[in-house]
Formats: sequence, structure tokens, C-alpha cells
Amino acid sequence: MHREIFPQWTPPPRIAGLRDDHIDIWRIDLATTAEPHPAGSGQRPHGNPTRAHAHDAMHAILSRYLECPVAELQFKVQPGGKPYLDAPRRPLEFNLSHSRDVALLAVATGAAVGVDVETYREIDDPLRLAHRVMPAEECADLESLQADERLERFLMLWTRMEARQKAIGRGIFAQPADPALLSSFSFRPGARQWASLSVSPAVTGRELRFLDFSPL
Repeated sequence: MHREIFPQWTPPPRIAGLRDDHIDIWRIDLATTAEPHPAGSGQRPHGNPTRAHAHDAMHAILSRYLECPVAELQFKVQPGGKPYLDAPRRPLEFNLSHSRDVALLAVATGAAVGVDVETYREIDDPLRLAHRVMPAEECADLESLQADERLERFLMLWTRMEARQKAIGRGIFAQPADPALLSSFSFRPGARQWASLSVSPAVTGRELRFLDFSPL
């Protein structure tokens, strides 16, 4: 199941509680200063300030849900490369994506989530990339478009593919996820940005909340 949605971004509630019938998508402005990451936790990525900024914000958000200090969060990585929460042991699913000055974090319970965001950029041969990782019907969709329309459509379809793969914990060149087994949603975080959320297994009746992150 796939739907296009038009989000209304709102400030988060004072206490970031999460019900089983909600999925939260957080938008993180990477051009601003994230909450500082506590020394000694060993979770902060090195060498990429934008990536580190996104992870700082993710840790701050997850600590709100779990009502624990950021320093207590511990993560491990699945064989396919998807991080998961090892401590505290709570049934909280999450996924992070970032592109230039924006990051998105999806958070849910009772279902795995994958999220991907792309910012407009020139790509020499989007059809070549599409044929490597996208289903035949999506490649045909791209081939039917003029060059000036193709790139924007490619970026949307790329986020859809990446979100599906991330939801099931696989890399983009691994066995493709079956779109029929997931719920997928496409949306625009900003004027020059494309994004998708995928949920595994497919779900109905869940409310999507679109929240703008701001440090406490």
C-alpha cells in the first residue's frame, strides 16, 4: 500500500509519549545547533558534523520517549546495517535519515519503520541507478518522463525504495522488499526535499504525527 500525504508540521507535545496507534516523524533542522551529546556515552559518530548533529538530535528525541538520560542509550546494528536500541530494553522502533540541512526520524511501537529523505541535486544518469534497484514498473514510469521531470520523480522513487529497504533492515542492493507487504507514504519535508516512510508489516489505522524538533 502506498499513499502520498501532505504533512502539517507542529511543535511536539511537552512530553513525547507514543501510543501504539501513532507513528511520529520528526523533522530536524541541521542548520541549527543540536542538543549537546554528553561526554562518555560513546555513541556520537565522528568525522561528519552533519551526521553527528542528526545523531545528537535523534538521541535527544529517543531519551524523551524513554524518559532516561541520553548517556544511558546504547545501540547495536542488525546484520543489514540498521541500528536498534539495545538499552534500555523497550519496544521502540526508530529510523533516521539525513540529507544536507535536514534530517528525519521515524519512531513507532509494534512495527518496524524506515525513512529516507533526499535534497535536490543533479544526477548524471538517474535511469542507470533506477534499473539497478527499482522495480520494473517504477523504471518504466521514469522512462516515460521528459528529462526535466525525470530527476524529481527519481528522487521521490529513490526515497520510497530506500525507506522500504530500511524498514526491513536491508541495504539498497540487497534483495528488494515486496512493496505489497509494507505501508508506504511519500511526502515533502520542504520545497526542495523528497521523503518516504515505510512501515513493516503493513498497517492500517495508525495516525502519523509530523513534529518539528527543537532542543529543550
